[in-house]
Amino acid sequence: MIETLVLTPPFFLFDEEFDVPRRFRHDTQEGFCFTRSKPDGYRNNQDAMAVVSGIDDALVLAVADGLGGLPNGAKVARRVVESLASLTFASLPECIQSVNDAMASDGFVGGCTLAAVEIVRGQVVVHHVGDAGALVVSDSGAVRLKTVPHSPVGHAEAHEGLGEAAALSHPQRHVVSNMIGDDRMWIETSAPVTLQPGDTVVVASDGLWDNFFRKEIVDMVVNDDLLVVSQAIVNQATARMTAMPASVPAKKDDLSF
Repeated sequence: MIETLVLTPPFFLFDEEFDVPRRFRHDTQEGFCFTRSKPDGYRNNQDAMAVVSGIDDALVLAVADGLGGLPNGAKVARRVVESLASLTFASLPECIQSVNDAMASDGFVGGCTLAAVEIVRGQVVVHHVGDAGALVVSDSGAVRLKTVPHSPVGHAEAHEGLGEAAALSHPQRHVVSNMIGDDRMWIETSAPVTLQPGDTVVVASDGLWDNFFRKEIVDMVVNDDLLVVSQAIVNQATARMTAMPASVPAKKDDLSF
């Protein structure tokens, strides 16, 4: 049996190195979270996470991924998720925009991507910037909501016929076309989806999405035991990041979900 610690919302995670997934609860809802730097021996996790309450007692799940190609990636990711402490009196897009505006005003150089899920009154809405993303899967394996990465490769896969396998092995898949820290930043907000019994919501950095075919993720999350699901994701992603097999998606990256 896998032992796991329990976190109590609200909580914020920065530069953490989890060994196993952690459980959290909000009213009748249960989830698991995990965050860790890429397995290269140099621990520098640039992802940040938050699980907090929002307006109307919404449950908010957020993952920010600091961009490694720019300075201060981890600091920007932390700044973004810390802004969610203001959610009781500001909307989630307002919190995100306030960080972007403050960075422009301060001349602070850096960037991050973000996926943030709001669950309130039985409905889920996703806000995202860049290639962090979210997925809602039914207990039968139907994909009820999925985000499209804000990247040239993500756009080509969604709108130009690029196949999933080609997208996941594309040499430019790490390039994003939208990020917090850019004065042209924009926030994509999904239509609300009414959750059904057995639905699972996944929100993650690209360390998850770039290491699996979507069907592999769906096949894992239909399991009723979310701890088993979470540990399976960690084990499989770690194995692929370490061995870098050519036959399946594999990319060394920080992993947070």
